[in-house]
Amino acid sequence: MPYRKLPKTDQARLRTLQKAVDRNVQNGIFMNVLSHNTYHKAKNLLYNFSREVSAYKKCQSEQSAKRNNEKYETALKRARMYISHFIQVLSLSIVRGEIARGKRHYYGLPIDEDTVPNLSSEAAVLEWGRLVIEGERRRQAEGGVPIYNPTMARVSVEYELFKEQYEHRQQLQQQTTEVLAKISTMRPMCDEIILTVWAEIENSFQALPQDEKLKKCSEYGVIYYTRKDRCKKNDD
Repeated sequence: MPYRKLPKTDQARLRTLQKAVDRNVQNGIFMNVLSHNTYHKAKNLLYNFSREVSAYKKCQSEQSAKRNNEKYETALKRARMYISHFIQVLSLSIVRGEIARGKRHYYGLPIDEDTVPNLSSEAAVLEWGRLVIEGERRRQAEGGVPIYNPTMARVSVEYELFKEQYEHRQQLQQQTTEVLAKISTMRPMCDEIILTVWAEIENSFQALPQDEKLKKCSEYGVIYYTRKDRCKKNDD
């Protein structure tokens, strides 16, 4: 005995709703298989859900492109290199007595060490870049001689280029999260309207013989499986 089964994926939900909406209006004539209220609810939900699913796909595509973006990786690599080199030059200037060791705390660096902090992560590059830029500005504002090779201006440029790329990537991730949250709240709504649509479709063809009824309902998007072998009579 065939039984109905709700679609499992978002694309299957969209196909099911699209089929019911399209079949309910053929050749410009409203077929009255669905009530006007159910038809318009299904049509509106189809439009809104399709829009969110498309937005999610776009976000995923852009995120994937960003993850494999050579421009991003180059910006990260250069920012890390310039920040590291600047800290090394700062340490050498302190060793040579050109800059007081106590000034290291301006940059968030330990006073009793000359090591370069761990810059392996993106978050570390952003944080140490900010600290180094702020520290050098503070030291120069007090009359300190600027550090060269690299200059703070060059470090700032490389840092800002990476920061811009990083923030754009974070915005994409946030957009993806927000769209996915919308989709998650809409899925139960889709399942509910699909069940209503299917009930009305089956009711419209209730007087037909069983085989003919199943065929007609399937044409309107109702998904049937057989309990014996679990094989579906039409794709979900």
